[in-house]
Amino acid sequence: MGGDGRGSRSEEPEIVEPDAFDASIRADQAQMLAEGQPVLVFNAVNAAIVAGIFRDFYSRAQIAAWLLAFVILVTARVMHARRFRAEQASPEAVRRFLSLWTLGSTLTGCLWGVASSVLWLTPDPSYHAFVVFAAGGMAAGAVLTNSSYLPAMFGFIAPDVLPPIVAFFTRGEPTAAAMGALLSAFTAVLIILGLRANGWLTSVSRRRLAQEALTTALHQRNALLHAVSTAATELTSATPSAAAIPDLLESVGEAIDADRILVFESGSALTRPPALLHFWQRPESPITLDATFFEADKTRSAFLSDPLLAALKQRRPVTAATRLLDPGPAKDFLERVGARSVLFAPIVVDDASWGWVEVEDCRSERQWKAAEIDALRILGDIIGGSVARQRYVDRLRDANEVVERSPTLLFRLRMDGRRPRLVYVSHNIALFGYDPWELTDPASSLANCVHPDDLDRVGASLARAEADGRRGGMVEFRFRRRDGGYRWLDARYAARDRSGRSQLIEGVALDVTERKEVADQIALLAQTDALTGLANRRSFIDALRRAFALAEAGGESFALLYIDVDHFKEVNDRLGHASGDALLETLAARLKGHCRAGDVVARLGGDEFAILQSKARDEASAAAMAAKICALAATPYALPGGELLATVSVGVAPFASKMEGPDPMLARADRALYRAKQSGRNQYRIVADADGPAP
Repeated sequence: MGGDGRGSRSEEPEIVEPDAFDASIRADQAQMLAEGQPVLVFNAVNAAIVAGIFRDFYSRAQIAAWLLAFVILVTARVMHARRFRAEQASPEAVRRFLSLWTLGSTLTGCLWGVASSVLWLTPDPSYHAFVVFAAGGMAAGAVLTNSSYLPAMFGFIAPDVLPPIVAFFTRGEPTAAAMGALLSAFTAVLIILGLRANGWLTSVSRRRLAQEALTTALHQRNALLHAVSTAATELTSATPSAAAIPDLLESVGEAIDADRILVFESGSALTRPPALLHFWQRPESPITLDATFFEADKTRSAFLSDPLLAALKQRRPVTAATRLLDPGPAKDFLERVGARSVLFAPIVVDDASWGWVEVEDCRSERQWKAAEIDALRILGDIIGGSVARQRYVDRLRDANEVVERSPTLLFRLRMDGRRPRLVYVSHNIALFGYDPWELTDPASSLANCVHPDDLDRVGASLARAEADGRRGGMVEFRFRRRDGGYRWLDARYAARDRSGRSQLIEGVALDVTERKEVADQIALLAQTDALTGLANRRSFIDALRRAFALAEAGGESFALLYIDVDHFKEVNDRLGHASGDALLETLAARLKGHCRAGDVVARLGGDEFAILQSKARDEASAAAMAAKICALAATPYALPGGELLATVSVGVAPFASKMEGPDPMLARADRALYRAKQSGRNQYRIVADADGPAP
C-alpha cells in the first residue's frame, strides 16, 4: 500500500508479452511443418524415379546407398513429425522439433544436390533438362511444405539447387548456361513466393493469437464490466438518483466477491479528515460493521497515513495485504475492521484528487486480478464523472453558445481499441447536415463519415495520438456531408492521459475545402502547360524517368516521339500569334485524342511536343503511331487568320536496354527529329540505336 508498505504492489494492465507471441508463432510453424508428412513420402517416390533414370550412370551400390539414405531420412522425419504431433507441444519441444526438422530438410536437400552430379557424367541435354525439372520441382515442394519456417525452407533449397546451378555454369556450354540461368530464375521466384507465404502465415498467426488473447481477456472482464456498466447507466444520465451509487457498489461488490466497498471524499489537498459518503457490506461478511464506525475521527486519520497518501497523490490504484504492511495506524485500523487484503483506487475530479474507493476482503489475502483493478478504476471514474458533471454543465452551456457561432468544430473521441467512437461534437455540426446525437450515438460509426481513401491515415494518426498520451496530433481528411458530398477538414487534437484506460482524444476541426482546392489547382498548374493543358516539360521528364526505370527493371517497353511543327515561325509571322496559339491548341487536342489512356502527351515548349508511347513492343508499333501523327497533323486547321495546312516532323526513339538513361534517349529522339526535317519535313525518322537512324 504505497511506497512504504512491504505488502503493497502497483498493478498494471495485463498485456501479451512479445516472447509469448513469438513462442506461439513458433508452435504454429512447427504444427504446419509436422502436417506436411505426405510431401516427405513424395520425396522418396521421386527419389526412386530419379534412381531409375540415372541407373546407367551409377553402380547399383551407389544407387542403393542413395535410395537407402532417402528412405532412412524420410522415415525418420515422418516418425519425428508424428511423435511431435502426439506429444505436448512445450516451448522446448517446439524448439527441438524446429531444429531437427531444419536439419532433416538440409540433409534431404543435400541428397537431391548429390543427384546433380550426373551433369558431369553426360552431355545429353535431355538429362540436363531432367535435372532442372527435378531440382526446381523439389525446391517448389520445399516452398510449399516449409515456407512457414524459413530456416527449413532455405536449408532444403540451398543444397538442392546450388550444385546443379554451379554445374551448369561451369560446363561452359550455351545450353547448359541457359539451363543454369533458368533454374536460377525459377529458384529466385520460388524464394520470393516463400518469403511472401511466410510473411502471410506469420501475420495470420499473429492476428489469431492476438484475437485469442483479447477474447480471453474480454471473457475474464465481462462479468465485472457488465456489473459496472449496468449500474452506471443511471449515473451517466442527466440527473442520477440518490440510490444510483449504492446500487453500483452492490453490483460491483458482488461481482468482485468482496466484503466491503467504501467511498471517501478527501478533498484535493488531502489534508483534512476524509468523509465517508457511501458504504456497502456483504451480509454474510465474517465481520459486520456499521457505517458509523468509519466516521470516527480516529478512523479517518488512519486512512491518510503515508502509504495511502502517496498512492492518492500519484492517482494510481494500490493493493495491500494487511499482514505485510509496516506497523502504523493504517495496519492497526485494517486489523480492527478484519480486512485481510484491500484495494484502493483514487477518484479524480477536474484533474484533481477528490477521494478514493476502497474494497476490502476479510476472508483471504487475495491476489487482486487486473480485471478487478480495472473495474475499480472504472468505478472511481464513474463516481468522479458523476461528481464533475454538474461542474461541467454550466461551463459547457457557456462554451456551446460560443461554439455555435463559430465555423470551428469541437469534438471528443473515445479510443475503444482500434475503433474510435465520437462521444461529443459541437452543435455547429449542423453545417454539414447532421444533428450531434446522430454522430455520438453508440450505434453509429465514425468510419461512415470519413472518405474510404482517408480511413487508414486517420486511424494511424489517432493511434499515434493515443500512444503518445498528451502529445498533440493533426490530420487532414474528407468528411461526408449528409447530402453525400465531401468537405476537407483539418483536425488538430491531443489525447487525454488516463493512466492506461481507454483514452479520450479531444480537438478542433476546421473546414479547409477551399484552401485544398486552391492548393490542388496550384499543383496542377505546376505540372501542366498553360496554353494546351497538356503535361509540361518537367512532368513529362518525370514520367519518362519512371517509364525508363520500370522498363529497365523488366517492365513494359515504350517509345519516345519528339514532334515539331514545320515552319511554325512563318505561321506566327503571317497570321499572328493568336493563330499560332490556336494551331498549337488544336494540334494538342488531336494528339491527346489519338493517344491511349496510358500514353503521356506533353508540350515541351514553343511548337515542340512529345509523346511517351506506352506498350510499344517494337519499332513497328512506334513507326505506325508516328505515321498516324503526321497524317493527323496534316489535316487543315481553322484558325482566326484563316484556314491553314500545317505539317509536323517526328523523331522516334524506342526504348533499348543499352541506353544510358532518359536524357540520352530524349537526345536521340531530338536527333531523329532533326534528320526528319533535313529529309524534307512532314515525315518521321527512328533512331534505333546509337549509330544512326532507321528510315
